[in-house]
Amino acid sequence: MSSDKRSQWWSRPLGHVMWCIIASVCATLRMRRVFVSPEAEKLLGNSPVIIVLWHNRTFMPCHFYRRVVKGKVPMSMLTSASKDGAILEAVANDYGMRAVRGSSHRRGVAGFLDMVRELEDGCAMCITPDGPKGPRYKFRPGAVRLASMSGLPILPVSMDVPHCWRVNSAWDGYIIPKPFSKVTFRIGAPVYVPRDLTPEQQEDFCRRLRSELAHGRPDFEPIISDN
Repeated sequence: MSSDKRSQWWSRPLGHVMWCIIASVCATLRMRRVFVSPEAEKLLGNSPVIIVLWHNRTFMPCHFYRRVVKGKVPMSMLTSASKDGAILEAVANDYGMRAVRGSSHRRGVAGFLDMVRELEDGCAMCITPDGPKGPRYKFRPGAVRLASMSGLPILPVSMDVPHCWRVNSAWDGYIIPKPFSKVTFRIGAPVYVPRDLTPEQQEDFCRRLRSELAHGRPDFEPIISDN
């Protein structure tokens, strides 16, 4: 393994334990899908796309993609090059998914090029634009640049998790759904980014996508009324 990607001998065993916990909790959840557009429903799971979601909502998407969407296209996740990223890579692998290691803090350029290769290889790419260290809900431009270079659309995915625990010691207020509760996924309309992207357009796309992700409790308005 490259020296710029950190891991420990216990990364994979601990990742498998985490996968067992995540899979067990997610198996009890009532997961609902809301597609903002017919094109989003057609693309998700069937085509290489760039999926964006907030960092604190990463407990459920792997299970959702594999067990609910039953995606025909393999998915790859961006995780940090840190020891925590190695654990998350193991979780992704247990779900039959791939992982790219990198962030703005380490392996930034190499990680970006790895994501381009994953998309060229026919994978969907999942990115948390406010990760790995925040600030919470700040949409960094990596996904927009990736969409501009690849020509593939961005699908914004937000979640309504009304019954959950929060890890308040974490910078992102990480969300863990309570067993047997309901989780609603809102898949926004695909966003296409031009190849000749200007700095002003990049900022506009980041603002637009941040707005698209501003749905779902506990921090935003409900996606669907409980009534």
